[in-house]
Amino acid sequence: MAKKEETQVIELKPLSIKQARITIAGDGDLVLNKMNDCSARKLTDERKNKAKDTAATNVWEEVITSMHWYDGKPTDFTEEGLRKALARNAPCITAFGLKKSFGQAVVQNKIDTYATKFNAAVNVIAKGNLVPIKFAEHFIDEKLMSPKKGAPVLVRLNRFSGWSATFTIQYTENAYSLEQILNIIRLAGFGNGIGSGRTSGYGRYHIESVEG
Repeated sequence: MAKKEETQVIELKPLSIKQARITIAGDGDLVLNKMNDCSARKLTDERKNKAKDTAATNVWEEVITSMHWYDGKPTDFTEEGLRKALARNAPCITAFGLKKSFGQAVVQNKIDTYATKFNAAVNVIAKGNLVPIKFAEHFIDEKLMSPKKGAPVLVRLNRFSGWSATFTIQYTENAYSLEQILNIIRLAGFGNGIGSGRTSGYGRYHIESVEG
């Protein structure tokens, strides 16, 4: 007679996921400077061995497309188009950049040897990975930058003063409490910042408010 198999009962405990809405505000100016569309086209053409385009680059396309935009990339690459975009759309930092800033603070301040546990326990929730900023003033800084190969290149950097950003985090308290997470964000804002030019002190921030 065949033995009757025993049924093993596994109890699945509910995962307690909590949320908090956090607003950070700049302690200094924020610089946004991702690779713009003009540079991306040039690199793509070089890899495809296409002939160099000798036409002058549209400066406003460079400036506008070197930022992430919350409501889609603007298509009017003029000075007026930039003004309208800044008024009606919203430049963005990224959820990935924020998470990286927080994770670096975990390791730098010896809270944990690696950021693995923090990365698994805390998520930044943002539509399209984008967190829109509010700001008081926008400036375009011209700067000569030296690439690893070739002559120095003139770049135009978007700089914002009086900036702030609000984002939502999801977390589980089995790894870090909300108090611990907020302390990590404070350390990240003080020591790491967000955006470009962080080694020069740009993009530093503090927590302005917390809900949830």
